[in-house]
Amino acid sequence: MSVPVRQSLTVGKYLMKQRLRKNDKFPLLVELEPLFQCNLACSFCGKIQYPEHILKKRMPVDQALAAIEESGAPMVSIAGGEPLVHPEVHVIAKELIRRKKFVYLCTNGILMKKKMDLFEPSPYFSWVVHLDGMRERHDEFVERDGTFDKAVDAIREAQSRGFRVNTNTTFLTTDTPKTVRDVLDFLNDELKVDQMMLSPAYAYEKAPDQEHFPG
Repeated sequence: MSVPVRQSLTVGKYLMKQRLRKNDKFPLLVELEPLFQCNLACSFCGKIQYPEHILKKRMPVDQALAAIEESGAPMVSIAGGEPLVHPEVHVIAKELIRRKKFVYLCTNGILMKKKMDLFEPSPYFSWVVHLDGMRERHDEFVERDGTFDKAVDAIREAQSRGFRVNTNTTFLTTDTPKTVRDVLDFLNDELKVDQMMLSPAYAYEKAPDQEHFPG
């Protein structure tokens, strides 16, 4: 699960350039949120609690690219909401890849198979699929049955097409050593994803469900 050599060299060169310029503050990865809307309605998520007129907004491609160009960061995480709801997210990704930015597209996996033809495998592109536990726990977490199976199916389809696939797993205060071990073993031994990202849960001010998160 090591970082690809191409990426390591690019990031190393970027860091060296910042050091030579005596910059002590600079972005390494930018999280781009081209929309807040999602195709899930998880009660713990603060973003989908925004008013309807905010949820309908879509960041234009030019604005997204300009923000990344201004930052100069070599890595971009495209998040949301659900990025695949954005009608031009594949254009944003393609243009960032053309600029040799390392793009991580975060998704819950529901639309992934449907939209996969809009993307091409590239050493500069990785899917990041949210899997927050094994089937029962994940589906309870996102409050929709069948989501785990759709995400796993999409991961396997992407792998068969030659895409890099990473995962992002959020752990709650209700997790146990067993639930953590079970999902990590599944991701590593069965799905054989390229990389795993682990996130501690944190509270969103706007989210109505605050019970399972650290204060």
